[in-house]
Amino acid sequence: MSRAGSLLLTAVLAVPLTGAAAGRTLTSVGSDTLGELMLAWAHDYSAEQPEVRFQIRTPGSATAPAALASGAADLGPMSRAMNATESADYRIRRGRDPGRIRIAFDAVAIFVHPDNALPALRLSDVARIWAAGPACTAAPIAERWSDLGVAMPVLAAQPLLRLGRNTASGTFEFFQESALCSGRYRADVVQFPGAGAIVAAVARQPNAIGYAGLGHVNGLVRLVPLRRADEAASLPDAANVISGRYPLTRSLYLYFNRADDGRPDPVTAAFLRFALSSAAQDTAVRHGFVALPAADVSLELGQLQ
Repeated sequence: MSRAGSLLLTAVLAVPLTGAAAGRTLTSVGSDTLGELMLAWAHDYSAEQPEVRFQIRTPGSATAPAALASGAADLGPMSRAMNATESADYRIRRGRDPGRIRIAFDAVAIFVHPDNALPALRLSDVARIWAAGPACTAAPIAERWSDLGVAMPVLAAQPLLRLGRNTASGTFEFFQESALCSGRYRADVVQFPGAGAIVAAVARQPNAIGYAGLGHVNGLVRLVPLRRADEAASLPDAANVISGRYPLTRSLYLYFNRADDGRPDPVTAAFLRFALSSAAQDTAVRHGFVALPAADVSLELGQLQ
């Protein structure tokens, strides 16, 4: 994400205040992956409900639980589920579990420079690239592109330049758990606070390989198909993501605080219902995510009753 985009995300969207919710600001703190989508939803929602303001910050999914628990946020977008430690801390501080709804599906994509002929990867190969040790496989660590079967003379002997997200990112944790079998990352992985910067870096470096949420990937890089064991490799298109055929598929969440009756406050609940609307789901698709099927939308709406 550009510096200008980040500044936009931290600004309060100034809209007129009228009606019963006059003066109410919904504060969102969390995922960088979901930052641009949250900003787009805030603009669209403000057009319908001009009495509600939004303040959106995107330091990473790991910041959402504490911000919600302290009351500093009304909404906690996360590109992964809260872990056990975060949930336990939230319960200690708030006396109950947080609420959450799924808002879309996503995939973590692996990508290389457009000139890189790497055809596909197994999940075990992904661990060979980013993991510090044999967490998922006993196969040796991939050090050079020839170790992954790339025979291009200009690339085969070059060392892998491994790029990834920083520790505040939900994508960092999801990838560690799902692709590295919860093993440690290599010390030489270059970490970035934003997914867009990884895509830009891979586009400039022919020997680089990176991962990021699908919504951040553009035509400057080439997606690498993935496969489990000896299954056919697949790309993260909508059908493969919804079916789970693509190995690094995930749900995206909006967490929220609940009142004593188990429900969000009315202003928050109205926005959550908007996030599950057809218009909002279409916006999610335009931002590179996969919309929830109708049956999943019904399930999530049931949590707001």
